[in-house]
Amino acid sequence: MNCGIKRGLSLRSLDFDLLKQILATIRNTQEILTVNRFHGTQPCRSLMVLSANLCHPWPHLQRGKERLQQFIRLVQDHQADLLLLQEVWQTRRHRVHELLAEELGMNVVYVRTNGDRFQIGFEEGLAILSHFALIPQGIKVFRSSLHPIARRQALAALVKTPCGDLLAVSTHLSINPWRNRRQVQELITWIENQSSQAIIGGDFNAPETTSRIALLKERWMDTLRHIHPSHADATTHQMVLPVIGELRHRLDYLFLYQKEKVWQILNAGKEARYPFSDHAAVWTQLGLPGFSPASSD
Repeated sequence: MNCGIKRGLSLRSLDFDLLKQILATIRNTQEILTVNRFHGTQPCRSLMVLSANLCHPWPHLQRGKERLQQFIRLVQDHQADLLLLQEVWQTRRHRVHELLAEELGMNVVYVRTNGDRFQIGFEEGLAILSHFALIPQGIKVFRSSLHPIARRQALAALVKTPCGDLLAVSTHLSINPWRNRRQVQELITWIENQSSQAIIGGDFNAPETTSRIALLKERWMDTLRHIHPSHADATTHQMVLPVIGELRHRLDYLFLYQKEKVWQILNAGKEARYPFSDHAAVWTQLGLPGFSPASSD
């Protein structure tokens, strides 16, 4: 879910000058920023993948720094090799994707989704980070999300792992059920037309019981359910609404797609112990056939 929407942000609450600035952010989002600084050689081993919605802190930017430190701890404690991130924010002074890359010793690919740090001093987007080299493979701007202030898209990069190439995709879909359904179909087509194997992570904004998640499970492997078919509590997002009360849903997923079995899912889970966001992170450990799972708390 989009944090700005959850905080009740609406055009009616904005003054005219800010509205003009926001409208000025309607420009091409196709520019992909890539930083490959780390080129270490490693033997083939299991791959720890983690997906997380960082829940951008706009307009209370001062709260973001503390949460980022919690997220860095999470990544380090899980020894993650590949990160698929949503709501990665930037201001004129701070570029979170570069900060994370530097702190974690990772390469990074980033694309802006909404906002514009040059126009309004803030933006948020998608990012993929890895200890291995990354080659951008493009952006999918969903046709059903061309709203200028709440765009939805997916970012893809080829990860040059020691065990072979793997397409990685980070995505953030609409909270509107009709648009969400269309975006799921667009995402499937876009990924399957360009790769025979991919790991897809993101905030899908669709509970596990919906037909669009069922469609994804028909084509791709739900890594959590593959390991835990009846996980006691798969909730990754919760919020409290007036009158309605608390809502708890599984909105965040990691899917593995492959035409022929190359990777196997060794382990999978969620991580809600680190207060970096109102979303829990989800993780999976992949390996080639014959690999054994490593423990992850």
